[in-house]
Parts: sequence; structure tokens; C-alpha cells
Amino acid sequence: MLPRSRLAAITAALVTALLLAGCGGTDETAAPPPAFDPPTGFAAPTGSLFGGSTGQVFGRDADDLPAALVGTAVWGTDGGRVLRVDSTGAALPGPAAPPGAWAAGRPVATADGGVLVGAATTIPGSGTTPPGLSVDLLAFDAATGALRWDAPTVLPWSDRPPAVALRVAGVVAGVAVLTASTDTQRTALGVDLTSRRVLWTADGVGADAVLADGPAGGTALGVATAPSQSGTYADSTVVGLDAVTGLRRFDGETLTAPRITSAGPGLAVVSGRTSATTLSAPAATLRFVDARGATVRTVDVGRSYTPPRCVWDEAATTVCGGDTRVFAVDATTAAPLWELPDPAANRIAPRLTTAWHGAVYGTTVNGPLVLDARTGGDRDTRPGAAPILVNAYLGLGAEAGGVAGFGGGASITPAIR
Repeated sequence: MLPRSRLAAITAALVTALLLAGCGGTDETAAPPPAFDPPTGFAAPTGSLFGGSTGQVFGRDADDLPAALVGTAVWGTDGGRVLRVDSTGAALPGPAAPPGAWAAGRPVATADGGVLVGAATTIPGSGTTPPGLSVDLLAFDAATGALRWDAPTVLPWSDRPPAVALRVAGVVAGVAVLTASTDTQRTALGVDLTSRRVLWTADGVGADAVLADGPAGGTALGVATAPSQSGTYADSTVVGLDAVTGLRRFDGETLTAPRITSAGPGLAVVSGRTSATTLSAPAATLRFVDARGATVRTVDVGRSYTPPRCVWDEAATTVCGGDTRVFAVDATTAAPLWELPDPAANRIAPRLTTAWHGAVYGTTVNGPLVLDARTGGDRDTRPGAAPILVNAYLGLGAEAGGVAGFGGGASITPAIR
């Protein structure tokens, strides 16, 4: 039996701990939840984003969801605001864009503990001088939410900031690449993260991905569309810009509705419709290209208007999925690894939601599941959720009841295994 004095001390400690837990008084010192890299199971949703009467995020494309998972927090943009919330959807201290700045697009985490967000600001006109448009790259501290710095530049065209889409394509060779665009105007720019100044702008170009090219070089890969032409319906040329200087490195093929996404540190997926497309003869295309614009592999996508969507798992594999097919390639060589459906093995293809660190997330008629990214084998058949964004702590997925995609909200689901 314990001595009475020691028993009293233990009891007092337990009571104190329970009181602190009940009051939420341990937030500052509480240990982070366990990390799962990658997670294969998720709890029931504990919070949500973008829903309700105040949300202004709509769409169905996971690549357009303006959110990022950074540690145990969710960062996002909605209605011009920068969001930083915990797993319950409750706001965390900071961040705030400068007065008058309209933030938009998906935040991007950097290796130095920062988070980059694009914003647009109207420059007031005077007399016969019309209003102008400034685009800002905002850098926040991921741990505190505080604004570290702001790199602005004036664009050669103008529009109301809520109509301006902003996309941080990524960071390569110490340069962050940001694109501001409307349906008929677009400008890419490069910002040096050390000097915090704008190095270059490229009018008429929208940059979608950045690729490493050697130890100190990189390419911003995107598309060039003629002025006043729609990026959705007009023909666009795939181009590569030097990430440090902004100079044109190469011109590639011409496509309609092109999509470019990262497929690895030095590999990208270029897809779209070719000029041969007609209503009776769809001609979609999907290629893996390197930082010099060279084709590494061309994928047969059959008779389709819409090529598969591809996701790099930020490790060694890129997974692509469409309506009836899912396949994976090596993120360095684009060599094929596996494909579903596999009739011989009596296996169907899931609907791909995302991939991360060797795991592939998706759904079938049997519900959510997780596959092994390298083999395609079933890894977990009851993960509890099929998120569209994943890290070691959280998953973020569209609410089942959202009739307008993310306009119905995005659910936050903690990782549990």
C-alpha cells in the first residue's frame, strides 16, 4: 500500500491535470498528436472549412481547393482572407493579409518554416488614370501565423481583385513562382526568397509547376495564351521559363484546356486536348516531360476528351486516375508500375482522391480504401475516409452533402493510424 502522503500527492496531481484539460489550459504545452507517415486510417470528422453562409469556395476539382495542410494546422484562403485553423476548424492566431489585399489560391509551405500566399490589391486611379492592379507574394510564419514579408509588383493589366485567380506554383532554385490570372489575362512572376524582391515577370504566361534542373537551376512550366483569349477555350502553347531569370527556355506543343502538374522533383505531367479533337473523335493527350521540355513518356489515354488527373505523392510515385482507370508511374523515370482495373485478378479501379508518401487514397463501391503506391495492392480497406489532401496528422475531404463541391464545405479528419 502506498504511504498516505504519496497517495495524496498523486491524487492532487490527477485532479490538477483533469482541471487543466477541462479548461483547455494546456494548449500552449500540449504535445502534438502522433504522426502517421503515411496515414492509413482516419477518425470521424472533427471540424470543417468553407461551408455555411460565409464560405465563398466552390468547385469540384481537388487541385483547385485553396487549402494546405501544414503540420497540425490547415491553411487556406476564402473570400480574400487567409485562414489558419486547427483540427476542429477553430481559428488559430493570425494570419492577416495587409489592408486592402485580397488573398486567393492554395497556400504553399516552404522549407524554412514559412507559408506563401498570393494576394491582389487595387491601385487607386486618379483623374484620367484608371485603377491599376498590384500582386503580392505574402510570406507567413507557419508556427505563429505572423506575416514575415510582402513582395509586391504592379501588373500591366487590371481587374477587380476578387476576379483575379492566384496560384503559387512552388519554389525551386530559391525562387517562388506566382501566377495572377483571369480568364483572358495572365502574368507569371518570380520572387527571390532571400532578397524578397521580384526578379522577373512574364505577361501572357501562367505557370503551373516548377521543376528542378541541376543543383542551382529550375524551370517554371506553364502555358502561354494570346492576349484577350480564354485560357479554357483558346489554344495555348506549353512553355518553360528559367525560374531565376524568367527567360523562355522552350516552347512545346499547342493544346486546348491544358493542365500541367508536378509529377516529381524534375518531372511534370502535361495534358489537354489536341487540335485533332472533334465531337465524334476526341483526342486527349497526356505526357510526362522533364525540366528541358523533353518528353519522357507518352501515355495512351484512348478516345477521351478529359485525360486522367495525376498526383505526385511527394515521394517516389505519381498516380493518375480518370473515370474508369488508375495507374502509377515512377516519379523520376515515368516508368509504369501498375494499373487498375485488373480483370485477371478480379480487381476494379478506385476513384482517385489523392496520394501521399507511398499511399494512394480513393473510393470504390465498397467505400474508402488505401492502396500501396508502388504495387497498387490493397493496403487498408477500411480507412474511414478518402481525403483529397493528406499529411501525417490530418486529412481534408469534401463534405458528402456539398451539392456544389467544396461550396458545401470540406471536412477535417484526424489521422489515427
